[in-house]
Amino acid sequence: MDHSDQLSLRRLHQFLTVVDLGTVTRAAEVLHTAQPALSRQIKALERELDLKLFEPQGNRLVLTPTGRAFVPVAQRLMREARGLSQAVHVLQTGRVSSLTVAATTASIRSVLAPFIATMSSDDPMLISQDHPHFELDAALRTGADMAISPVAPAPHLRSFPLAFPPIRASAAPGHPLFPGEQGDGAPMSIAELRDEHVILPSPRSVSRLLVDGCLSDEGVTFSRITECEDGHTSMALAAAGHGVALVTEPPQYGLRSRIVHPSLSGGRAPLHLPLHVTWLPGHHAEGVIGSIAQRLQQFLRRDEAADWAAGS
Repeated sequence: MDHSDQLSLRRLHQFLTVVDLGTVTRAAEVLHTAQPALSRQIKALERELDLKLFEPQGNRLVLTPTGRAFVPVAQRLMREARGLSQAVHVLQTGRVSSLTVAATTASIRSVLAPFIATMSSDDPMLISQDHPHFELDAALRTGADMAISPVAPAPHLRSFPLAFPPIRASAAPGHPLFPGEQGDGAPMSIAELRDEHVILPSPRSVSRLLVDGCLSDEGVTFSRITECEDGHTSMALAAAGHGVALVTEPPQYGLRSRIVHPSLSGGRAPLHLPLHVTWLPGHHAEGVIGSIAQRLQQFLRRDEAADWAAGS
């Protein structure tokens, strides 16, 4: 990579910083450069590309239609440049220093963060990146090194199975469907919740789609539904007596929980999410990612309190 290529990458970084922060003044502060110098670099980038990226609007610069179209191109080029730099570092040192892991909030809290706490300083740092369920594969194309996903892996991806966290119904102590002090984990059929106020994730989550499919198959409807995207907030609402939360996280806030089955007849398996790790084939740290995926699987299977090996 010659000097002009390095300068182009620096200008792309400067351009994206202006886009992210909205003004040259703020971008110059963050980049620790003078505003006139940054403005000259943006103009130089426009000349280099022969594109008009910004136009003045009062005291601000706003993206032109061409500039808006160029943003994802610049982002992709910067990601590829970072990936090249990381690959060179691995080849030079034989060591992967960090990996970015895309996951849902629930997986970060209940899977990734507890696992990271068991790792050592000799391991790569795992940096979490929060994404919705159905955007995890896309995150691999936009900079994430690996993903923890409940969505069936696309055929073009490498994948490794992790665990099968069950969907749990959680409610405050004293709820008639959750008797006793030691009843956590006792199975229940989804039909038992038909008369309850149920707190569910939105259809943007895989667990909600599983629940909706089960309700349809069993011919069951809930008397009242409230949607809440965050599992911990759902459990907090249940702890406050607002209903029964259907979540994949282990119970918090003193809640009682029971694992939900389509029905209790015929030995049918509980509702559960098939978690797995995915990554792009040919990734420069593919061997390390595979090793971490194996360790994460072993960690989850040892975590008996979470019952995550059920159905595996």
